[in-house]
Amino acid sequence: MILLVLTAIGVGSALFTVERMKRLAQLELRHLWLVWVAIVSQVLLIKYVGPHISLGLGNAIHLGTYALCLVFLWRNRELPGMWLIAVGAGCNLAAITANGGVMPADADAWRAAGLPELDPEVFQNSRAVAEPRLAFLGDVFHIPAEWPLSNVFSVGDVLIVIGGTYLAHAWCRRPVPTERLEL
Repeated sequence: MILLVLTAIGVGSALFTVERMKRLAQLELRHLWLVWVAIVSQVLLIKYVGPHISLGLGNAIHLGTYALCLVFLWRNRELPGMWLIAVGAGCNLAAITANGGVMPADADAWRAAGLPELDPEVFQNSRAVAEPRLAFLGDVFHIPAEWPLSNVFSVGDVLIVIGGTYLAHAWCRRPVPTERLEL
């Protein structure tokens, strides 16, 4: 959730004139439906389905949502900032893949964010892992429990937010194409 909120703030910061809003409205993202399918799948998996399916199936579905996003990123690779979003997603995917389908979270960050203990047999997209692989790419940062939207997040998440913000600003700075008059 925090990733979506921060990305929305970053994109919104690019829209301080009507011209920039018009320009952003002209941005054509190919195969955006892949991202929406991935987001809906993750929400359903985390909030509803995860406790009722095997841990292995939950981890496989989680990895599959990243595959959908990678196809979207590849199809839109020429857009400014998309490479940075892809690097962030790649960092997250590397950590998740190295840990069998779950994003490893730093136990201290997890506690500082006020997150509850989790049943190790129930799928969660992120959890404190005893011996994580690529731990530095995991959820090592946190928003304190006392703050709104407290949670843990990764360096990959930070890169995704910066990339999305850069995309919006770079795209909105481009001049709006004018129609040529035929004489």
